[in-house]
Amino acid sequence: MKRYARISCAALVCIACGASPALAQTAPKAGPPAGGGAALLQLDDGRSGRGNLIATTGVRGFSKPESPTAHALLMTIGDYRGPIPKLTGVPYDIATATEIARRMGIPAANIHALKDGELTLDGMRRAFDDLEARLGGSDQIFIYYSGHGGRQVIKEEDGSDRCAESLITIDGQGFTDAELESRLKRLSQKAQKTIFLVDACHSGGVTTRAAKQGQPLFTPKSWTPPGKDCVKPTNVLTRSAVTSKVAGSGGANFVHIAAARDHEISLDQPGRGGVASQAWLACLAGAARDADGSGGLSAEEVRACAQERIDQQFKTVQGFLPHHVSITGNPAMVLSYAPKDIAPAGSPAAAPAVAVAPAPTPVAATAAAAATAPAAAATPSGAAAKPAALAALNDIYQSRDDRRLVTLTTEKPTLKIGRDSIAFNLTSREGGHVYLLMVGSDGQTFDLLFPNAFDRNNVVEAGATLRLPRASWQLGAEGPPGKDTLLAIVADSPRDFDAAGLKPSGPFSVVGAMAAKDIQLVTAGAEKPAADECSDRTSLRNIAVKKRCSSAYGAALLTVEEVR
Repeated sequence: MKRYARISCAALVCIACGASPALAQTAPKAGPPAGGGAALLQLDDGRSGRGNLIATTGVRGFSKPESPTAHALLMTIGDYRGPIPKLTGVPYDIATATEIARRMGIPAANIHALKDGELTLDGMRRAFDDLEARLGGSDQIFIYYSGHGGRQVIKEEDGSDRCAESLITIDGQGFTDAELESRLKRLSQKAQKTIFLVDACHSGGVTTRAAKQGQPLFTPKSWTPPGKDCVKPTNVLTRSAVTSKVAGSGGANFVHIAAARDHEISLDQPGRGGVASQAWLACLAGAARDADGSGGLSAEEVRACAQERIDQQFKTVQGFLPHHVSITGNPAMVLSYAPKDIAPAGSPAAAPAVAVAPAPTPVAATAAAAATAPAAAATPSGAAAKPAALAALNDIYQSRDDRRLVTLTTEKPTLKIGRDSIAFNLTSREGGHVYLLMVGSDGQTFDLLFPNAFDRNNVVEAGATLRLPRASWQLGAEGPPGKDTLLAIVADSPRDFDAAGLKPSGPFSVVGAMAAKDIQLVTAGAEKPAADECSDRTSLRNIAVKKRCSSAYGAALLTVEEVR
């Protein structure tokens, strides 16, 4: 394609909103872990392969820039009452979950941690009420639970019996699947992203072999009241919650991460915490690989890393089989970003260490703790791929606010090289600032087609249709043959793509595929620090302020093909 008509690259149009901090790679702020767990959270660096310990402030993995509209609710129960088995590793999960939240860009002031006696059934309900009250409509939320899960027969309002899954409260009551699903649906109406990580299980021990006598190496995180056990739930916990695939429904805004499949148990490790939680943090802290070269780390990429670590950890453990981390919802949602020092495929790269090293324990070592030394290093399932511009566009699209509806269409999806020009219609249910990105068939560059030097009026009204190009510019098919991808973005507040390194190229702007992560960060509203007003709940009641502080955007993808 001609320089003035750069259709040789795939383009994405987004409608984005909000602002977040700068693009610089940052380490999480140092500070004591929440709750009564370890004095200092430590883990292996995920790449050395030697199992060496480093404080989290020294981990090289990328931390998502903080956003004042990101919130976390952390719930951990280990000191159960009565006949319910205690989970002695759970206090360590407080620190682990806090670090996960920080690496996902949640400010310390927005992390609310509750534990043990605070989590009666009424206390758990109040926690969800308080979280909902803090939301303003464009927030991102992370909910974490570590404790027992269970299945039990409950009575419905009509008097019938039902097999239900539950999160088990401190005193043995069940926060049931139906109530949790109702709560999550209400939250999803006020949040642009909901990420729910459950380190618990609901089955009675399918993955265990004969357990050894004496101090256990691991404790199953499942409990059911005597006489109320059931095998197959009729409404499985969160597996159908807010996951509609209808465009604009918000279904793609939800990710449920379960430590185990519905027929497995998840495990608590004394002196360390939940096995799945340890693995998940290690992967966010640098062990996960950017397998598609997009610059982002999707939920599925983190899950694959966590599962590899769990599998390796249990290779030498007698009496247990690995449980399997599973994802419901949108596995392509970007949770964080790849560190810049990760070597691409074909480069020398150290294998990640297998298990998170234990945090310092406040009590004398036990036989169980002594048996949990890090295992031998494992080879990563795949080194990071070379930067890929098209994969970055897909990441941006998958991380849109799916409650918004944007469409991008063309009457001529196949173009004759040297003869045809392209025109398309963009319609957005919500108004905002429009950006059109393109990645061509070579996949080597990002082109910002709109706004451009000839046409800077990129605002679309709610429900209106924008026909592009306007009369002042055009896009012609000039090859090479292949498919070009366009991404349309519609955002409440402006985006500064110059912060991602785009340089003028005729009337348009261009940057190489190496900028994949920075393109994603700009789209997510992270090109500048958040204003003070974005942390003021009173200010956020003003609609104009609310739009300036929102990081949500709608997006649509369009592919056209150039032929001879």
